[in-house]
Amino acid sequence: MIEGVIIKPLRKIPDDRGTILKMQECSDPEFAGFGEIYFSTIYPGVVKGWHLHENAILNYAVIKGMIRLVLYDARDGSKTYGKLQEIYMGDDNYCLVQIPENIWNAFQCVGSELAIVADLNTVEHSKDIMHRMDPHKNDIIDFDWKRRDR
Repeated sequence: MIEGVIIKPLRKIPDDRGTILKMQECSDPEFAGFGEIYFSTIYPGVVKGWHLHENAILNYAVIKGMIRLVLYDARDGSKTYGKLQEIYMGDDNYCLVQIPENIWNAFQCVGSELAIVADLNTVEHSKDIMHRMDPHKNDIIDFDWKRRDR
């Protein structure tokens, strides 16, 4: 685990009308504030990232499909500096992943259907300080996005 990352199982509440997918309440112990929430769709096999947010805490939940979320800790002085963390989340693992400031993150849609990722961000996009990096070729993170048959 990367220092400061929180992974919390979430509830799906079904009834005869459909399902409620809980994400976060302001009374949750890990709630860090609200700037905006947005939804990102991603096609099978596609990688979105790398992103680093200097002044925002991200809260991801996948409401449809499955993704592989990969985190990289480049924070000087962190106990987990230089570590990678992979989290599979979505239909088969409905959870909230909270990502602290200054953690590189990227995600890939796995499986055969589009995924929908919700991001509750503590800072409005216009006030966020974000950095981007190519997910396949960069000077910081060496990660192979290919499927690993086992």
